[in-house]
Order: sequence, then structure tokens, then C-alpha cells
Amino acid sequence: MYRSVSRRGALRFAALLSLPLFRAFPALAAALKMELGIGLGNDVAPIVAVMQRDKLIEKAAEELQFQADFDFLDFSVLLRMLQGLVAGQLDFGTLGSTPTIRNLALPTASVPIALAGGGIKFPLQVPPGSPIHNLDDLKGKNVLTIVGSDLHLVFVLMLAAQFGTADPKALGITVKNIQAITELARAEPGIDAVLSVEPEAQGAVDDGALVTLLRNDGTTGPAYDGPEGKGEGHVIASFAKTAFAPEAYYPHRIWWVVRQEYLQQNPKAVLALLIANARAVKTVAQMTPDAIVEISSKEWLSDRKAQIPYVENILYRRRGWAWITEGDARSLVGLSQVKAIFDHPLSGGPVKDLLRLGAPLAKEAWERVGRDPAPDVFVDAGAKDVRGLPIWEIDRWSTL
Repeated sequence: MYRSVSRRGALRFAALLSLPLFRAFPALAAALKMELGIGLGNDVAPIVAVMQRDKLIEKAAEELQFQADFDFLDFSVLLRMLQGLVAGQLDFGTLGSTPTIRNLALPTASVPIALAGGGIKFPLQVPPGSPIHNLDDLKGKNVLTIVGSDLHLVFVLMLAAQFGTADPKALGITVKNIQAITELARAEPGIDAVLSVEPEAQGAVDDGALVTLLRNDGTTGPAYDGPEGKGEGHVIASFAKTAFAPEAYYPHRIWWVVRQEYLQQNPKAVLALLIANARAVKTVAQMTPDAIVEISSKEWLSDRKAQIPYVENILYRRRGWAWITEGDARSLVGLSQVKAIFDHPLSGGPVKDLLRLGAPLAKEAWERVGRDPAPDVFVDAGAKDVRGLPIWEIDRWSTL
């Protein structure tokens, strides 16, 4: 369920299930321990690769006059990462918005401190020659996805915008769960459509197994035929009804989070990670897609042809930075209201109170990396992604 990419080698699985996870190394007795949960199957991989290659955490720690003793633990089952944070076995984690929302509903929620990725288009796909040409044609059909995940969230938000309900059952649609992500690469008998994830989805297209109907950003694929037109590149009319247009039905984010207790006891370690993340993101934003695939795609499914467009769409590649903004935080509260996915909706006040815990460190990190980007970039009215004032100006936020 996880792999270690630590420079010290593999950790035993039993270590993750026991408390405490900390290990004694007399030679590093004065070093600050950092146990970081990551998912190398997604956007975090390039960031971690650059952090390790360029020794960014070590360099940031040296600037802050302390020694960091850290491990990256790679989780292929991200739910285990959230469980590790709750149990105090991990200090940091990288969570998509769906598990982050579930985390924020917990009594001892971990604190979101920066972004580690985002921007996936999550395509809705059908088999070649399918009679399904638009969302109306999905009524009464079977759709395959990962139930309770970001993918499932995208699908119900498509339905909510088109039909006014996020409940597939109300439309006669049956959502079926997968046992392994590779099952999203084709539509087995009895499956009419698949809500998938990149780069696996593009691989299925390249293999001729599936054709894209609609994407998370509201644009149509080759299989589409509806009021807006036929084929690729139209913006579906009902997309305008989604709360996060023009970015997406679901403004996908991957969040760096830290346990509250660790944040309070080890602020220098948190600051070092924020500095390292900012520098890694800047480096990755300037690399070619081929170079990124070369250093980080070992755990990505599909091939280079499918991975290149996936890399180009990662949010930090488009933004060039990874600080949390008001719009990013607002997306968590808004998404949590989707009853088809979440049992406990969030409210803005408690979320702001939690985010405020990490805001001063985010500001210091931003200043230490040269105040990059400039303040006006956060509130760029022409931006196509959901953003706003940065987290260190949280007391000026007005929509959360």
C-alpha cells in the first residue's frame, strides 16, 4: 500500500501500522524528523523528484539553521495516507480535495499549507460506436468510476449542472465501483461509460478502447453530439451553471497538509518544506514536459504519449506557483456541500480558523523565495483557474 523513496531505504509495512513511527538515530539526535506521505502516481511525483535531486529540503533547513531528517513514503492507496495522519504516524501528507474535505471534518484535522498539484481534466468516456453522445443519453445507463473519489465527484457535478440533481439514482444511472484503477482503461460488458483520470484516460484513447465524451473543464470530446455541436472542443451549455466555472466542474487540487501538533512543535520544519515546495514548483514549471516525464513517471500508468498532455495540464505548470488562495479554499467548502459524496458539509469559519494556523509560515516562505509571484498575480481577473488573495491575507478574504 506504500513504498518508501527515502534516501535511507525501505521501511517495513508494520512500521506504518504501529505507534510511534519515529526511529532513533543517535548521529541525528538533534535533527528535526519529517515523515512525508506522498503519492508518486500523480502530480506530486515531479515535485518530489526535484526536491530529492536538488536537495531542496536540506538546503532550506540549512538556511533556517537546523538539520532535517526526513523520509518520503509513497502511498498507492491514498486513504492509508489520511489514516496515517490521523494516527500520528505521518507528519505531512499530499491529499486530493476529496480526502482533504474529509480530513477537515475531523476533530483533529491536519492543516492545508500549500498546493502539491491539481488541474486534472477527468474525462467521461464511452466505447467506440457507443449510442451515448451527450449527458442526456446517460439516463438509465451504467457508469464505472472510483466511488467516493475525486472522479465520482466530477461525475455527480456534471449531472448537477445538467439536470439540477447530483443523485445518479434520480436519473436511473447506476454508478459501479472499480477494484483496480486499470479497470478504467476499457468498458467491460455491462458498462456504458467510464469517468476516468489522466493519464490513464488518454492511454485508453490511444489504444482505441475508449472515446472521450466530456471533460472536467466543460469541453466536449470527439464522441459528443448535442445542442452545442458535434465533436471536439465545444463548451457544454450547462457548464456555466457549475460554481467553479470557467475552471472546471471540480477545481482539482492536491494539498500539502501537516498535523496540527507537528505544526505547533516544529514550525521550522514546516517552513523548510514550504520553501522547498515553492522552489521545486518553480523549477518544474520551467521544465519541458519530456524532461518531467523522464524524472518522475515511473509510477504513472500509460505511456509517454499519454503522459505528455497530462503534464501540460498540471495546475502548478499553468500557474507557476503553489500557494493557497481564497478561491482554492472556497472550493473545499463548496464541494463539501455535495451530499452524494460527503456526509459532513464544511462551513467557512472553521476552515479559515484552521488555515490561519499555517498562514504566517506561508508568508515567510513566500518572502524567502523572493515574494514570487507578485501580489497582483493572485487576483488576476483574467485567470481561468479559481484563485484570489493568498493565504497570508486570510483576514481579508470575503467569500469564505
